[in-house]
Amino acid sequence: MFGFYSSQSKSMIKKNHTLAEGLKEGTNFAFKVTQHMAAKEDMRRGFLKAPLIQKIVNTMWFANKHDDGVVLHNHFKPFPYPALALVLMAIECCIDEWMTGMQTDIPFTIQEYRAAYESHLKCLQAFEDATKTYNVLPSICSKLYEVGCIHSGATPLSALAEVTVSVRVIATAIKEHEEGSTTEDESN
Repeated sequence: MFGFYSSQSKSMIKKNHTLAEGLKEGTNFAFKVTQHMAAKEDMRRGFLKAPLIQKIVNTMWFANKHDDGVVLHNHFKPFPYPALALVLMAIECCIDEWMTGMQTDIPFTIQEYRAAYESHLKCLQAFEDATKTYNVLPSICSKLYEVGCIHSGATPLSALAEVTVSVRVIATAIKEHEEGSTTEDESN
């Protein structure tokens, strides 16, 4: 995804190592980039809009219309900050596997990544506080949810038909109730 290559050549190993360091520096991996990582902080754009973030969200929680992100919409709309911190931590783990310049399996465990998770969550909370006036992080998380729903093929909640009962049905139900009518009475 980021351009790592498996190779025994010393130059490629060095490039992989440099790439891994660059991605982790300043959480560069969380920025939307087009061709090259921007070396200067003021050149970076699209914080939390890296396509890989949405891809992970789609795969983990919105694979289909029966997946957790859709079914448990009251927990995923907008996409929750703790889950976003988990996504960032998972990406960081994948980058860590290349820190030596060659891919090495690293266990994705709470013991290894608790501090990274807490750091990402703290960063998200600080980002929300700093941009609260503009509603930036909630907007990003709402977009993650909306795109996830589209990916899943689920009907958007706003498109669901409203269920209504007519005045006539209500009046008939009241009359039946007052008359003591039950479903058992009518089945004979």
